[in-house]
Amino acid sequence: MKNFKSQISNLKYLILVLGLIVAAWLLPALYDLVSPRTDRLPFVVYSCLDSTFIRFETTGKQVRYVDFRGQEFTKTEADSLLPLFAFRQLVAEGRLPDSLFGVELTPKKIQQNAFHFKTSPKQLNKPAVGLYTMLESASGRVDLQLPPDVFRLTDEGLEFIDCETNKVNKAKSLSFSRELSKHGFTFPVGLIWGNASTRKDYDNGFLLTDANSRLFQLKMVKGAPWVREIERGEMKIERFIQLFTIEPANRKLVGLVVTDDHQLYAVRANGTLAHVDIDEYDPETMQITIVGDLFHWTLTLYTATDSRYYAVDAESFERVACEIVPDPELPLSQRIRRWVLPVRLHFTSWQNQYIQPNINND
Repeated sequence: MKNFKSQISNLKYLILVLGLIVAAWLLPALYDLVSPRTDRLPFVVYSCLDSTFIRFETTGKQVRYVDFRGQEFTKTEADSLLPLFAFRQLVAEGRLPDSLFGVELTPKKIQQNAFHFKTSPKQLNKPAVGLYTMLESASGRVDLQLPPDVFRLTDEGLEFIDCETNKVNKAKSLSFSRELSKHGFTFPVGLIWGNASTRKDYDNGFLLTDANSRLFQLKMVKGAPWVREIERGEMKIERFIQLFTIEPANRKLVGLVVTDDHQLYAVRANGTLAHVDIDEYDPETMQITIVGDLFHWTLTLYTATDSRYYAVDAESFERVACEIVPDPELPLSQRIRRWVLPVRLHFTSWQNQYIQPNINND
């Protein structure tokens, strides 16, 4: 009888604990359903004419154009101050300048030098299959096509597998692995990044690091491997922690890389590194957006406590302007939510794509 009462008591505690867990998950979800967040981060771009950042602040269907000095502009004025961003509208109105800073402006030149990049911790931290697609970089065709095989990484090299037969292509595997080794690459591969999409004008292949944290570019040219080491010059770089291969329309860049001291570098098309002059970028905790044009890049970094805006020269990547804006106070509804629900359980996170318990990670 005593054991039975003990079991009933334990069952009550178990039900209570399970109930608290369900409440910690369900109540915040229900609260968010009836009181959704309406705050939106503004889009910001640097004006080379006004030497300041202009914010696009959206409230409902209304958009305000304001700089960090508090001056507000009409849409027509904002378009004039951002001729490379709003060039289509200016062309339609016949207001696009013939030249800017001594450089002739044409819609084609503006479009070729436009550059956009965006990523976040959630996009980077996700389950990986471990299979990679090597596109042909010199097919001679307008449209890129997926190859009939994929490759995976081994301790000794790259291993290509035919997708139809599921058999290893030993000759191709040996060819690519030997070419990497011939250029001083030490296996196994440390980091690797490539853009497998065929919705682009050309392919820059892969950026990858070897066992000694040396950085290389690998791509396939007419069916054969093409390899080069990315030169560091005088830069004191210990280790890379994140790589991005990109294909901008002007073909001036191969990618972006991040070092263990959270510094961002651009990989030029000539195989050299250039430091992008921002304070820091931690891909594990920061979302980054880059909007580039003929003269400048606007970099926006969102952290847990503030938003950071940088403008750098599009050629030298030297800093031109910087604004750091602390996050505004949470709306009243969100402050009430945190007070009423001090323990909030979530199974998803803004930092990754794994389904796992997270406490107060919102």
